[in-house]
Amino acid sequence: MDKYSAYIMLYSQETTIELNDKHLISKTDYKINFKFNDEKSLKLYRSYPISYSHFDKLENLEVYTKNPTSNGKFKKIEIKDFKKSNASRGSIFYSDQVEIDIDFLGLVVGSEAYISYTMTTEELHFTDPMIFKYYLPIEALQYKLTVPKNVHVSFIEKNMPPNFVTYAKQEKKNETIYSWNANNVEPEKFSDHAPSLFYFTPHILYKINDYTLDGVRKNISNSSDDLFQWYSNNTKEVNKNASGKIQILADSITKGCVSEIEKVEKIYDWVKSNIRYVAFEAGMEGLVPREAEAIYLKRYGDCKDMSSIQFALLRAAHIPACLTWIGTRSIPYTYSEVPLKNTDNHMIAAYKNGKEWIFLDATDPNGIFGLPTDEIQGKQAMIGLTDSTYELAMVPVVSAGSNKTTKECQIKLSNNDVSIHMTSKFEGLFAGNFANQIHYLTEKEKEESAKGTIKSISNNAILNKYTFSTKEEKKMPETTFDFTIKEYVKEVGNEKYINLLLDKSLANNQITEESRTTPYSFNLNMSLYNKYVLAIPENYKVTFKPENTSFKNENFGFEIKYQIVEEQLICNQMLYVDFPTLLMSAKQFNDWNEFIKLLSKAYKESAILEKKMK
Repeated sequence: MDKYSAYIMLYSQETTIELNDKHLISKTDYKINFKFNDEKSLKLYRSYPISYSHFDKLENLEVYTKNPTSNGKFKKIEIKDFKKSNASRGSIFYSDQVEIDIDFLGLVVGSEAYISYTMTTEELHFTDPMIFKYYLPIEALQYKLTVPKNVHVSFIEKNMPPNFVTYAKQEKKNETIYSWNANNVEPEKFSDHAPSLFYFTPHILYKINDYTLDGVRKNISNSSDDLFQWYSNNTKEVNKNASGKIQILADSITKGCVSEIEKVEKIYDWVKSNIRYVAFEAGMEGLVPREAEAIYLKRYGDCKDMSSIQFALLRAAHIPACLTWIGTRSIPYTYSEVPLKNTDNHMIAAYKNGKEWIFLDATDPNGIFGLPTDEIQGKQAMIGLTDSTYELAMVPVVSAGSNKTTKECQIKLSNNDVSIHMTSKFEGLFAGNFANQIHYLTEKEKEESAKGTIKSISNNAILNKYTFSTKEEKKMPETTFDFTIKEYVKEVGNEKYINLLLDKSLANNQITEESRTTPYSFNLNMSLYNKYVLAIPENYKVTFKPENTSFKNENFGFEIKYQIVEEQLICNQMLYVDFPTLLMSAKQFNDWNEFIKLLSKAYKESAILEKKMK
């Protein structure tokens, strides 16, 4: 381990399940010991964070460093003062999540740092996973779970390589001890465009299936049924007695609607347009939606609140809406596999249109009705049909064919300058994302955004005129940019060289890490259709147009075609990325790199115009 700048000498996580006043609690003892081998490590790893929430209680925190001295001994420095902060994310978010930043004192090369603490948790519908790889290598790693005999647990192992850990189970009179140990664990490799850590790093989650007390068995997380029952118990009284204000509001929103689906869309649009998203998590308020009338009066709320008011308005309109729990794509689990609160971090509403569910996530102010938002694509949703019944349904991943941008560029030459009229149209999730980008922009900021777009084509681009059309005006938002690029054309003798491909999407997306095994993650599938039309000047003719080229497979590809039609040189560019899980596996990297290589080569090709001889 001395070859590393720093390493963890010991990472130990020991959890004990206890019965406290006829209620189960967990106590986890943590021990983390660091070693610093060079000057670089003293800057990079001189601090360590501890996070916990309303449901946790931090106890017995002890931190000290052992720093070598000139006489060959160690000087121990105990650390008592810690920076404690609320882990909020900007002004629109409040969380009861507390973060303690530990700064190690007196560090020199050869120092060691020691952390130990106990975390007590009284809510066991979610558990703290044991992660077996971190940003630093680990010399010795220990995980232990001790449970009473009357408690039944099971384990969910994720991404665990064979023979990676040593497992043992020890039966005692009143308890069972499960343990996992590993030595000389290499650090986890983090890559660009990778999904969250839990998609690929080795880790274990435990769940308490049930326990028996006084001859009575009580389920905790035996299956998704138990998780839903817990959720339902927390929410079943919400909006039971919706006020007349909600009824009046629902009637006004749906006035003139002739179909149920039209009413659903109107209510969804009203909520996302009139209720501002302000995330708020504090204790059970982080789990239980607020009453619809309170949200209506305040005009803001978090995801649960937006679900609540949609639910109430739809029910007031006699439409069978459902409260729905779901995780974003940062979480890789399904409820079928992991029936714990760990599986979700979000709440929406849902409506069944025939056999198909429509997922109503109003936290996106420019979401497209009928399409899921980016972050819940491909996730399993827990849909509350009644207080006692539910359905698990998969949210679809929007295909490339539905997420489309279409661009047409009319290009004219003036000496070696070009003037361009560019129209871009957006469909599917691209439409919502575009509208979100400009939602709160001032006119000046929109102008700067337009300048940024054309500058990505050429630093010499000069904006002359622009328009933005948002989704509120039409279903397919669009932009028009009129701009010039000085000295864009290269002139050699009687020839002019011009590259028509103004959009060079994905040109720099080659995967360069030879040993990479982590998946490559995409935010959404996409298809691009670009048409470039060059007006051939009267006194010039096209003497060379680049060869047509293409690359196509099931998940990604492109096609670039050139043709001369009357007095125009036309280039049609098509590009698509289409993954059913939005993840590309390592075995596809070679094909992807070949795709990018051919695409990048095509991007460099120029047409040649030659001056006609008189």
